[in-house]
Amino acid sequence: MQARTMEQIVQLKVEAASRKAETQRKYNKLQLQLRAEAATKEAKATRKYDEFQLQVQNMMKIFQ
Repeated sequence: MQARTMEQIVQLKVEAASRKAETQRKYNKLQLQLRAEAATKEAKATRKYDEFQLQVQNMMKIFQ
């Protein structure tokens, strides 16, 4: 009976380690997705800012 209990303990540890690894993999995947989304948003914001700056410069030329 003691051997059976040890086998169960080992099996539970293996399952726990497997779940932990899967959770870490999913976390890493989500982190990559979030970073990619943030980079995309930052690039769009930078482009809009640059466009706005160009419009302001053009308006300044008109009024000079």
